[in-house]
Amino acid sequence: MDSFISMCSKLVNRLIMKSRNFCNISCVPDGLMDILKIYSATGVIEDDSKYSSKLSYDYDYFAFAKSTKTLLAIHQLLLCKDYNFSEDCFALIRSIFENHILSRYVRENIDDNEKQKEVVDNFVLAPLGVSFDYYESHGRSGIFTKNNEKVGDIKNPRSIIMGKEKDYYDQLYPFLCQYTHCSYGAISCYFSPSGFTYTGHKFLLLTYLLTIFVFTKMYEGVITVNGEDLVDNKTMKSYYDLAYDSLELQIKVMDILIEYYRDKPQEQIEYIIEKYIGEGKIDNSNFKISRMLTKMKDSLFDNEIGSLDKSTFTNGCFVRKYQEW
Repeated sequence: MDSFISMCSKLVNRLIMKSRNFCNISCVPDGLMDILKIYSATGVIEDDSKYSSKLSYDYDYFAFAKSTKTLLAIHQLLLCKDYNFSEDCFALIRSIFENHILSRYVRENIDDNEKQKEVVDNFVLAPLGVSFDYYESHGRSGIFTKNNEKVGDIKNPRSIIMGKEKDYYDQLYPFLCQYTHCSYGAISCYFSPSGFTYTGHKFLLLTYLLTIFVFTKMYEGVITVNGEDLVDNKTMKSYYDLAYDSLELQIKVMDILIEYYRDKPQEQIEYIIEKYIGEGKIDNSNFKISRMLTKMKDSLFDNEIGSLDKSTFTNGCFVRKYQEW
């Protein structure tokens, strides 16, 4: 396990380095810049600019920059030697996962003439309006003006998942939420023979894997995309190689952890905790993680995210193909 933790740690460092470089060079709000140019010249913002498909780039770059900052936070928590913060990382991992789901939905629907206005309203204008106290959030009922006119909806991530996300979302998202919210289902991480504790030590390799998994989804959707300006041919290949390296390492680690959690017996402390429920024997929660990872592994071959070609995989490696330059 230690060798895989080391490999994952090095990959996270590489993801951080490349993502910071990408943010510093490429994450420019093209849609907003167009709006500012038109407004400075005319004093008016027409719907063509307000609902431009270029806002998809703005949203992608926003989500990617946000995810990069969250990755930096996760990295700091994982480096801590005094305590294990895996459960706290899960809350941050969920944030990156949501960024990926939302940005993918915006990216893949904003060019649809029938959905374009709805997408911009729900994901750009309505949230901005709430932030500036121009609109009000009524929870699941939606976003409304001060005159109670509905201007958008708050989308639950599950309602907009796409592609192979549908195959594993119902396993991964609740798992992460269990540690994000004050769920008693996470008690085993905070329980010891002497009582409740803050020094629990679980899930380190799994935490690295889930971090890499969700961030690579974001990376694929924003960076390894035909047409994305990646400086030059050499730099472009380095971005693509990192994505391939990440996928190949994930597959190796998933194979290890699928078997590990499938065969890992329930711990004594869990036999005690399950008595909250009753006398019956409860299924080993490790099996649930093993099943979750199995479904996640299949999604690594999803060719619908970005332009990374994953069609040929032999002997643990992808046949690497690059953006035409």
